[in-house]
Amino acid sequence: MRTCVALVIGLAICALPASTRAWGMDVHRFLTGRAIDGLPPELKPFYAEQRAFVVEHAADPDLWRVVALRGELGAEDPNHFVDLDLIEKPPFTAIPREWDAYVTKYGLDKATQMGRLPWRTEEIYNRLVASFTDVAKGTGPAYAADNARYLSAVLSHYLEDAHVPFHATANYDGQLTNQRGIHSRFESDLVLRNLTTLKLAPVTIHQIPGIRDFVFETLIDSYAAVAPILAADQKAVKGRELYDDGYFASLLTDTKPILEKRLSEASSAVASAIVSAWQKGGRPVLPPNGPKPPARIRR
Repeated sequence: MRTCVALVIGLAICALPASTRAWGMDVHRFLTGRAIDGLPPELKPFYAEQRAFVVEHAADPDLWRVVALRGELGAEDPNHFVDLDLIEKPPFTAIPREWDAYVTKYGLDKATQMGRLPWRTEEIYNRLVASFTDVAKGTGPAYAADNARYLSAVLSHYLEDAHVPFHATANYDGQLTNQRGIHSRFESDLVLRNLTTLKLAPVTIHQIPGIRDFVFETLIDSYAAVAPILAADQKAVKGRELYDDGYFASLLTDTKPILEKRLSEASSAVASAIVSAWQKGGRPVLPPNGPKPPARIRR
């Protein structure tokens, strides 16, 4: 039965519109793996031991869309983006950062339609902090470290989504400029075609004082990349009937600095957020061999 369910979910993912798949599952896993490799010594043993688990589950939020799971603020899909240009004009400083103020200004329906990635990221980040706090105090559930590894995977997904240029615009798949499919072509196909030759910056750790504001600023940076990517796509398709090797070579030539920057910064953001949450949670010593199964209760 589990095999059948997995097959159905896998087929459903393949059928998802390109615009809902963000970096693509393989790219999400790649970015999360790089983040783990860049963690400091205090955290590295725990996450290195749990690397396969965390990397695999970095794709989970996209799976939640398939089965229509709901979070505290509603359905999953709006958790992955904010259409900045559907709300205000650049530089987007008039967009409220507080969720209640956001809803008050635009109404719940429009606020949901425009997306809520910063607040969803903050929700998961706060849960990660709470799990680290439970480990530090030793008074939380026995599976607190287990929770921390899973929440780290989920948090990585949302932070990586914030670095996707087309998660910050109403023209999320080029549908408004007759460039449908650009979302997947740039953020999945282009990456996977060139993964071994892209020159990514080393993961760097920086403090994140406020995760919600950080995601907003990241989305604004992402939005700035939308216009040049669309221009590069228009240039690459001229004289072509197919998205062939020549198309992708042209697209890479004109967007490589953007692509490398967004990918590099995504992994650094994930590593930095995990470190920041760990520090805020009391810098607990994490079990180097990963979470241990609870002892059997004897009756």
